Amino acid sequence: MFRKCISCLIIAAMLVFVALGTVGCNSEKAASSKKTGAPDQVTFLLNWLPEEPIYWAAIDKGFWAEQNLDVKILRGTGSVDTVTKIGAKKADFGKADVGNLILARAREGVRVKAVASYQASTVSVVVFRKSSGIKEPKDLEGKSIVTTATSPMLTFWPAFAEAAGIDKSKVELKIVDPSLTRSIFIQGEVDAFFIKLCDVPQVERVAGEPLEFFAYKDYGDLGRYGDVIFAHEDTIAQNPDLVRRFVAGYLKGFRYCLEHPAEVGEIVKKYAPQNDPEGILKAWKADMENDIVTSEEARQYGLGWISEERMAQTIEIVSKAYTLEKGITPETVYTTEFLPEHPVYPPKK
Repeated sequence: MFRKCISCLIIAAMLVFVALGTVGCNSEKAASSKKTGAPDQVTFLLNWLPEEPIYWAAIDKGFWAEQNLDVKILRGTGSVDTVTKIGAKKADFGKADVGNLILARAREGVRVKAVASYQASTVSVVVFRKSSGIKEPKDLEGKSIVTTATSPMLTFWPAFAEAAGIDKSKVELKIVDPSLTRSIFIQGEVDAFFIKLCDVPQVERVAGEPLEFFAYKDYGDLGRYGDVIFAHEDTIAQNPDLVRRFVAGYLKGFRYCLEHPAEVGEIVKKYAPQNDPEGILKAWKADMENDIVTSEEARQYGLGWISEERMAQTIEIVSKAYTLEKGITPETVYTTEFLPEHPVYPPKK
């Protein structure tokens, strides 16, 4: 009888151990990230040239390697093309202007979704020579502006023009290949140029004369999000751990560049030698000083944060500019579920 009781106790204990062990393994699997084995191969498609520091810092400082990721950076040819390619699953993650993401979802049902912000505010500006006599946005009437068919600046041009009091029918838009925009402006073939704020110092250096600009974010309600990090909905649903690890490495790279701005030029040049370190540094400082990459929102909720209110505002701006039908809601455009439980905050000012 005694032996029988002992046997019963042993069996019961083993059952409890197995049950607890099973729960423990499942919980650990759900909470952890892949840290062992061969790194996952990931492709990250940009919307333009590989000249920004965040993703190179994530590679250089091993932040993606810590997440057991081997990330390959691919240059892009515009936000429209990047959104299309991610929608076709030709890369795992993309970086593009959120306006083009919204348009793609509304018009073509492209199944992509933002998982983190890249720019807290739009970087779009209209740049022109100081000697041009242009003093206010309405002075662009009767002038010509060079851009590309896939430019996010072109996407939001109708909204900017309306907010700034410009009759856009009186402005000539010269649509050219992305590789020609800068040279056409510098050679004086057009009066103005749609460009990112961070690129103004580089263009000014090549132009050899002072430039000025009108920033989209300073007119109307265009204080919207700029570029975002996004993925196909299938990637998000089928491999959430991969998304979480990619975002974690990206945010660490983001934080590092904000903490060590003096290093960004050399980091970029190490991986993309065609870039000028001094120009990269000036561009990064311009973004930092103008609250393009950080904001009060980021300081409160962490880098990469996207709010429902501001995304709803962004959707409204795009819908109004392009007469989109109702149906695009913030939850169809973004998610914050892959941001870390403990936010990665920007350095204090």
